[in-house]
Amino acid sequence: MKGAGNLLAATVVVVLVSSLVVGKAGEETPSQDKNSTFPVRFPNFSHSVPKKKVEPRGKRQTEGIAPGICDFGSAGASTWCSWSSPGPDAASRVENEGAPEAWTLSTGINSLWVGGPFNDTTGDDRGGYAFHETSSTPSKLAPLAVMESEMQGPTGPNGKCLKFWYFLDGLSASELRVKVRKRGEGKAVTIWKTNDLTRGDWREAQALYTFTDNHTIMVEAVPAGAGDPFNIFRGHIAVDDLGTRPGQECIGLCSFEGGMCDWNNVRTDDFDWMLGRGTQNPITGPPRDRSSSQGEALGGAYVFLDSSFPRRPGDVGRLESIEFQATDPNNPPCMRFYTYMAGRGVGRLRVLLEDVVTRKQQIMWALQGHQGTRWVQGQLPLSSGTPFKVVFEGTVGKPRLGDIALDDITIVSGPCATLPPAAMPPASGDCTFEEDTCGWSNPGTNQRVDNLQFLRVRAAEFAFPTTDHSTGSRQGFYMKLESPARKQEGDHAWLLSPIMQGDGQAKCLSFWYLMFEPLGEVEPNLGSLSAFMLREGSSGALILTPVWTLHNFQGLTWFFAQTPLRAEGDFQVVIEAVWGASNSSGMLAIDDISVFDGNCRTVPEAAVVRAGDCTFTRGSCGWTNLTSDRDFTWTLASAVRRPLNMHDHTYGAPAGYIYFDVFNLGGRTQRLQLVSPVVEPMPDRSPLCFTFWFAGFGADPNTSLSIYLRPSQLRSFPEQLLTDLSSDIRVWSHILGDPVGWIFGQVQLLASTRFQVVFEGVSFNGGFTLDDFKVYAGTCTKRPRDSSLSFSHS
Repeated sequence: MKGAGNLLAATVVVVLVSSLVVGKAGEETPSQDKNSTFPVRFPNFSHSVPKKKVEPRGKRQTEGIAPGICDFGSAGASTWCSWSSPGPDAASRVENEGAPEAWTLSTGINSLWVGGPFNDTTGDDRGGYAFHETSSTPSKLAPLAVMESEMQGPTGPNGKCLKFWYFLDGLSASELRVKVRKRGEGKAVTIWKTNDLTRGDWREAQALYTFTDNHTIMVEAVPAGAGDPFNIFRGHIAVDDLGTRPGQECIGLCSFEGGMCDWNNVRTDDFDWMLGRGTQNPITGPPRDRSSSQGEALGGAYVFLDSSFPRRPGDVGRLESIEFQATDPNNPPCMRFYTYMAGRGVGRLRVLLEDVVTRKQQIMWALQGHQGTRWVQGQLPLSSGTPFKVVFEGTVGKPRLGDIALDDITIVSGPCATLPPAAMPPASGDCTFEEDTCGWSNPGTNQRVDNLQFLRVRAAEFAFPTTDHSTGSRQGFYMKLESPARKQEGDHAWLLSPIMQGDGQAKCLSFWYLMFEPLGEVEPNLGSLSAFMLREGSSGALILTPVWTLHNFQGLTWFFAQTPLRAEGDFQVVIEAVWGASNSSGMLAIDDISVFDGNCRTVPEAAVVRAGDCTFTRGSCGWTNLTSDRDFTWTLASAVRRPLNMHDHTYGAPAGYIYFDVFNLGGRTQRLQLVSPVVEPMPDRSPLCFTFWFAGFGADPNTSLSIYLRPSQLRSFPEQLLTDLSSDIRVWSHILGDPVGWIFGQVQLLASTRFQVVFEGVSFNGGFTLDDFKVYAGTCTKRPRDSSLSFSHS
C-alpha cells in the first residue's frame, strides 16, 4: 500500500496543526422538523430513554399499543402475553447450543438487583420488559435464552412484520437473533440478528418474513461462549414491545412475494420491473428467488428487468420507493438488498437518492456487468436532510443476455459501509476491509509523516480481538497498527483515505474502533487513536485539522465512533494510531468505515476536539507566546533541549510538551504568558472543564503558574495584553513545591461569550512544563486540591 496517490504527493509537505475546529464547542445537531407532513418515516432506530425517574403509571395507558404487540406489563403486573419462555420442548429446537434457559420478566426498578435496563422503552422504570443476564460464573456457563411465540398460521403472500425494541449491554452480551421454525421440526431459519451493543439506548427493529406453514417465532439471547475471555463479565440482552403486525407495516421492506410493497415503477422510464419466481432464460437467471435458493423452501418471488425483445441497449427501468422523511443525522439507517446480475450482456444497476423537493438525484451505489451466477448482497447508508425517495435504476446491456433481478430489501439500524466495494461511488471512503483497503493507504516512506504501517489482518491471526466487526467472525478482516518487536514511545502510522471532494456541506465519518491493552505490572500507556482532515491551504502548505481523538485503553470490544467533517475542495481523512509505551502489547484497530451526508455529533463524547486541545506532539495547536522579553518564552521541548531530561506525559517520548525555564542572574522576575486559540462557550452557557498536566522545577520558591480567563474581544494587540490585564480573571494558580513529576490539573471555566485561556508563569530562577490540554463539556472541581482558586482580576 506504500506510495498510493494522495494529497501528500501533490505538494511539498508542511504539516501544520490547525487551530480550526469542526463546529462549535458543544454544538447540537439540528433535529428533524416535527411539523413535517410527509406520512412515512423510517423506524426510530435510536431511542434514548429519559435518565430521570418518571411518575409510576399503568404502562401505555395514555399512549396505547398496537394489537398483537406485547409490552410485558409493568411492576406488579408483568405478563408474557402470548409468548412463553423457554417454550415447550425448546431444548430440541435449539441446534448445537445446549439446554436453553428462560428469559426473565422484569422492570427498571430491579435493574441493579438482577440486571436489565434502567427503564423500558417509555422511559418508565416500572414498565416491563423481558431480559436475559448473559454473564457466566466460574462454575456455570451462561446458557442461551429462548422465548417463543404461540403457533402462527401461514403468513400469506404479504408476510408478517415482526416489530420490537432491543437493548444489548455489557461485555458478555454476544448476540440477539430471531428465528422462524416450522411446526414439528427442530431446524429454524434466522430472519434477523445483531451483535452490536446499543450504547445505552433502546433500538427499534423490524423484520418482514413469509412462511407457507404453521410456525413459531423464536427470540434468542446469546451470551459469550466458553472460549470468550469476557464471558464472566456482566451483561444483558432485553426486548420490549414485541409482536407481529401485517406485512405492510414494515415500511420500505419487501420480499416481493405479495407484490411490490412500498415500491413502484416510474412512469417516465423506458420499461418496467416485473415480478417473477424463476427465469425463463437459463443464460441469465436467476433460477429462483434469494431466500428459497438458500434452503428447501418452495415459496418466493423477486422483481427483475427482462432484457429480451423489444428491449434495446441503454433502455432504463426505474423502481422507486414511497417518500420518506429526512433521516436522523446521528443514526441514518442502512439499506440492504440482493441482486442477481449474470450473463455476458448484463448492463448496470444503480441506487439513487432523490430529493423529493428539488428532484435532484444522487448516485449512492452502482454495479455493472456479470457478477456471477449467485445472489450478491448490496448495502449502503441512507442519509438525507430532506424528504427523499430511493430509486433502483437498471440499464439494459445486450438484449437477451443480461436480465437484472432484485430481492429482499431490508432496512436496519445504523450507518454501514457500502457493499460490495465495486459498487461504491468514486472516492466514497467506505470500507469493510473484507476484500481490500478500498483506496485507503499508508503514506509513502519518502513522505516522512509516519514510521509504522497500518496492516490489514484476519481476526484468526490474533488471539484478540476474537472477531472483526464486519462479519463478527474469525475469518473477517480489519486494520491494525503495526507492532514491531522494537518500537519507541510515539511511533505512529497514518492511514489515508482516497481524495474526497468537499462542498462546504456537513458529512459524517463513522467507524468502529478497538483500543485494548492487557493489564500488567507497569503503568498502562497504550497510546492514541485520532482522525484528522488533511487539506491544502492557499499557500500550498498542508493543513491537518484534528476532528476526533481518544487516548489509551477504551474497552474490551469494538466500539462505534463518528464525527462531523466539513470542507471546501479536495481533502483526505487521516486515521492516526500512536504507540504509547515501547513495551505495550495492546491493540489499536479500526473497521467498517463509512462517510455519509449529515451533521452528526461526535461519538463518544470524550473524543470531541475543541479549540484549546493540544498534546504538543506537532506544535502548539494555536497556543501563542505573549512575553515582553524574547530571551524567555514558552518553548516546545525537543530531544536535545528540555528541562531535567523530562519525557512528555502523552506517550513518554523525549519531546512533545511545552515549557518555560527562567534563569536571571539579576534576580528580576519574568512573566511569561501562553494564550489559547479562541474558545466558544457552550450554546446553553453551561460550564466547561479544562484539564492539563504540569510539572515545576527551579530554585526560586516563588515560581508560580496561574490560569486566567480572557474575553476574546481584547485580542487585538499583544503588547496591549501585557500592560492592560484588567479584564483577565484568575481562576487557578499553583506555587512551586518539591518536584514530583507530572501532576494532573483541572479547573472549571464559566463564560457566556467567546474567550481565551491564559497560562502565566512567573519566576526568576525556575519554570513549569505543560502537556495534554483538553476541554470537556460539564462541571468539574479544582485539581490539585491545594491549588489556589481565587477568581481574582489580574
